[in-house]
Amino acid sequence: MHPITRPMNTSLLSRKRNTIRFNSRYLGVATLTLVPLLFAASATASVDQPDASDLLEYAQDMQYDRFDAAAYETLSRTLSKLPYAQQKRRVFDWVDAQQNYEVTVRKGPYGVPHIQADDYGALGYGEAYAAAEDHVCNIALGFLQARGESSRYLGPGAKQSNIALDAVVRGLDLRGQARTALAAQSEEIRVWLAGYIAGFNRYLREHSGARNSSWCSGAAWLTEATPLDLMTRMVMAAQTLPRMSAAVAGAQAPDNKDGVASLTSETQQLAALEAAALDGMGSNGWALGRQYTENGRGMLLANPHYPWYGESRFWEKHLTIPGKLDIYGAQLLGSPGVSIGFNSALGWTHTVSASQRIVLYRLQLDPKNPMRYRYGEEWLDIEARSVDIPVAAEDGTTGTVAHTIYMTVHGPILTMPGMAWDNKYAYAARDANVGNHSLLAQWKAMGEATSLDEFIAAHRQYNAMPWVNTIATSKDGRALYLDNSTVGNLSASAEANWQESLKSDPVAAQLYTGRRMLLLDGSDPQNSWVNAPNVPIAGTVPFANRPIIEREDYVFNSNDSYWLSSPREPLTGYSVLYGPTESARSLRTRMNIRMLENEYGDAGDDGRFNIREIQRALFSNRGLGAELLLPELVQVCRGETPELAKACNVLAAYDGSLNLDSPGAPLFREWITRYDPLDTVTTGKLFAEDFDVDRPAATPAGLGDQDLALQSLRGAIAALEAAELPLDATLRDTQFAWRAGQAIAVHGGNGFEGVANLQMSGNPSASPISGVQTTKVADSRYLTDNGYAVVHGSSFIYTLSFEERGPVAEALLTYSQSGNPNSRHFRDQTLLYADKKWRRVAFHSSDVAQNVTSIRVLRSSDSR
Repeated sequence: MHPITRPMNTSLLSRKRNTIRFNSRYLGVATLTLVPLLFAASATASVDQPDASDLLEYAQDMQYDRFDAAAYETLSRTLSKLPYAQQKRRVFDWVDAQQNYEVTVRKGPYGVPHIQADDYGALGYGEAYAAAEDHVCNIALGFLQARGESSRYLGPGAKQSNIALDAVVRGLDLRGQARTALAAQSEEIRVWLAGYIAGFNRYLREHSGARNSSWCSGAAWLTEATPLDLMTRMVMAAQTLPRMSAAVAGAQAPDNKDGVASLTSETQQLAALEAAALDGMGSNGWALGRQYTENGRGMLLANPHYPWYGESRFWEKHLTIPGKLDIYGAQLLGSPGVSIGFNSALGWTHTVSASQRIVLYRLQLDPKNPMRYRYGEEWLDIEARSVDIPVAAEDGTTGTVAHTIYMTVHGPILTMPGMAWDNKYAYAARDANVGNHSLLAQWKAMGEATSLDEFIAAHRQYNAMPWVNTIATSKDGRALYLDNSTVGNLSASAEANWQESLKSDPVAAQLYTGRRMLLLDGSDPQNSWVNAPNVPIAGTVPFANRPIIEREDYVFNSNDSYWLSSPREPLTGYSVLYGPTESARSLRTRMNIRMLENEYGDAGDDGRFNIREIQRALFSNRGLGAELLLPELVQVCRGETPELAKACNVLAAYDGSLNLDSPGAPLFREWITRYDPLDTVTTGKLFAEDFDVDRPAATPAGLGDQDLALQSLRGAIAALEAAELPLDATLRDTQFAWRAGQAIAVHGGNGFEGVANLQMSGNPSASPISGVQTTKVADSRYLTDNGYAVVHGSSFIYTLSFEERGPVAEALLTYSQSGNPNSRHFRDQTLLYADKKWRRVAFHSSDVAQNVTSIRVLRSSDSR
């Protein structure tokens, strides 16, 4: 166990810390709340019952070109009179009997598997089985959500959120989209998907019920999956609209005669905008070329900022098919392959792009019929898609909720505050990743690439990155930045129309200023997307028109747009949907530029980085906000009341970092987080000096409104007092990674502070593995009675250097490899991260052999 080394026995935090006990049934208990009036039909024990046709699809998907139609016909004749559950068991067993997978899984000290097989089918078998050992609950939960069955098993969810998600998943027919996507895959990928499902299902059979021993033991939704479930999960992850389910499901036709309340609240609908921007996911990525490294070869920093809980966690792995694939890295749970990683020739990472994958359209409605909208010279009908959603009740029965999703030529209608569907206007959204079927194929081609040119060719061929930038380096010292995220292909006239609307349309202007989202006139066909030739996804920007730059010094990204991917060679001229240029950057982007430009001496006197210097730079935890504002803040609060004078003294002594033992870090955090996020990139309230396009890393700067600064300081003092914390408290006293009720103090800062090593606070209580419930303190943005509870930030971090022997990497998976609180790998790397201790990655076969703690050969025949 890792103790809290400086317990504060007099504080509210210390009195509550470790008082929350882990509850293995937490998820089910927390979400089973149902309003009886929601039901459109009476409760019943059998809702949305499948028929045997899905069993034929399963058998075909699992066997692909080996499917024996005659043998299946013989089998099906023996099943026709059996209940569906027995039919399913017989078909699954029949498929299992024809499988022939063999894979070797070696594990190292921190539970990372080295998986070796002779083909992709067996590789997937080993991947899924090993992943299920660590995360069977989250993987199964991801499949459940993709099937639109969250409400069936978990109830309606907080504020009916499960019903809203299921309604959108079903209303957009993600499963139908996935069927099309699955049919479009190559034979090798279909074999890979089938092997993955076979490995996952084997684990479930061997560890059913309480023997699973994780937080979801015995859950009814721990059911065997199909390749279609896996593909639906990937389709869902690529798209943005499902993340905006509250806004889509909240849309109601204006002729709501019965006066039924919207399924979702305005607060939830606003949150959908944050979800569209992938709030909670970010990253830093550095690629260093031959001119910027001590050894003259490529180096990489991968620092994705992703959720610490739930289904969007990374899982680390090493995948080998001799002569074809040898790749190390991480992938999101429930997906085969590696999305961020390296092979013997190159390494890469992703950062969430500032591009806009969603375009909003205002629809002009027919004055005589609000279910029709103008498109050019025509009036088109709004399509009403009614779906039935099974919902579990607290008494164990299942009822049905009927809901309607409304579709247009641009996409589904949605509603948000200020964008209501009335008798004059409605608002629709088009998602650029509808039809994106090649994500796995592109990652596979990237992993098999033997040069940076082949790597770029994989992007050019598939154009399938949904919402991320790619930052890559190679053994020959090339550094690449590419925003290959998928956006709509707007014509020049559409962009011009939008630019004009910013002057006259307050809603359009507000959406762009606050959210960087585009609102276009949906009645004008010239605002629709242009179909370019040879583009895999209709209506999206071709590869040749996507931002790309290659350098021999460095490129980077920290979630701002492509403009300063190389500050020494700014890019402009791409679609407005790829984000703004020649505009203020975030404090974190500016901090990364300063570190890369060696303003703090991280690269030493030679100005060239080695792997240790990269690591020290990231974990320096310097905060640019304090660097820019702290001296003037201290100056203006000198001579004020004794209460402010004491705080001033603490701030005067604060070193400006977000390290564990820096007194004053929480006080400064409470001060700067009283501003709006927009204030960190604009002048007036927080900053005095305007942004200067010729000095983007230095501006804006200087303390803005001094009276507001003092007012904010008083509020920061009050928040710490309410938490019974001293003004010189540290992050060791306050910032925790919560792991099954244990608080582990961790370093890192948030987006306001301008630190590269991001660790954002929030409410982890929705996750059963946190083991903690939190309540906000006073009017603080982040501080709770259980401290600053980390919910997302630095996750799978790795540093890579190409040396004489090949790639050499060190890594940390901050929240650890396993999501099972009973596993010894549930918190081991979290403790490493807290102590800033990196671990060497075993990639070369000799290193793997020296670090093996267990070896298991998995054969599908053994499970029969």
